[in-house]
Amino acid sequence: MPELPEVETIVRALQVNRGASIKNIDIRRKDILRLQEYEVEELHGRTIKNICRRGKFLVFEPGRDLNLIFHLGMSGRFYMLTAAREPVEKHIHVIVHLDNDTNLIYQDTRRFGGVWLVRDREHFFRHMGREPLSTSFTAAYLGDILKQRKAPVKNLLLNQHLISGIGNIYADEALFAAGIRPNRPGGSLSQQEIKKLHRSIRKVLRQGIELRGTTFRDYRDAFNESGGFQNYLKVYGRYNQPCPQCGNLIQRIRLAGRSTHFCANCQH
Repeated sequence: MPELPEVETIVRALQVNRGASIKNIDIRRKDILRLQEYEVEELHGRTIKNICRRGKFLVFEPGRDLNLIFHLGMSGRFYMLTAAREPVEKHIHVIVHLDNDTNLIYQDTRRFGGVWLVRDREHFFRHMGREPLSTSFTAAYLGDILKQRKAPVKNLLLNQHLISGIGNIYADEALFAAGIRPNRPGGSLSQQEIKKLHRSIRKVLRQGIELRGTTFRDYRDAFNESGGFQNYLKVYGRYNQPCPQCGNLIQRIRLAGRSTHFCANCQH
């Protein structure tokens, strides 16, 4: 699933389309619309004033009370093509035709993602946690959401109501960088461990963005190209391979139904 670094990578590339107007939106599958608070035709002729991210959501702002929101789910892609190039891939569900000779393509094989036509964006995102790269995401805040919690620390990092945008890959990598086992109860972390985890979360996410995200199978950036962070993963997806720090074999367990990777020697 595309996580914060993948969606942020796409958003940054898409910024070249700010100021362009929407000529037409071709929605090829009506069931990809998860919420529709206005007719899609209201977006035609509107200028894209901003393109941003909230958690794992991609947000277009073509009007004060008109928001076009995408989520890439497990297998979604969102990329640009020149208007002269006809998309030939399967499972293309939405094409946004712009007046700058660019088409924006939303493709999703498994259709776990979707599209939302939302008027009140703040209300739509009201239950989402803090952005981990924002100034409001402090070590103190992280400590508050972990305090007295019996749930595994990894499960808490994945809770989008607490922290927005972290998924399986970057949770495993941040916990490894902090030297903390993913199944430790959140409330068991010391203040020193919380500070180290806070730094590790931000560092790993920034590295993921710098390397344009992680590609295993489905993810592609806004140019429909692979990311590069998969070449620098320390534990995620490396079950039974040597730990890059100590050489012990990486272990794998399941937490909250997800495969979780860690080094039993380096993480405590």
